Amino acid sequence: MKRKVLKHFIYSLIMSATMTGCVSATVTAVNLGFSNGYVKAWLFSWSIAFPVGFWLLLTLSPLFKWSTESLADYIVKGK
Repeated sequence: MKRKVLKHFIYSLIMSATMTGCVSATVTAVNLGFSNGYVKAWLFSWSIAFPVGFWLLLTLSPLFKWSTESLADYIVKGK
């Protein structure tokens, strides 16, 4: 059980860091361009987005996994 919880925690950490980092970098670039203050603005927005994304993924990913498996089973089996 410990291993399963640890794997879920690590997965959520890596996935949320990657997704929120990419999205916040993109939105910052669209809004400000690559100006002198880009990195500072991006890190600020990422520092807000990452904790939100991490906790959402940590808590909601079991539901997403179950829904995805149920939908895939329904499509494949037609039940």
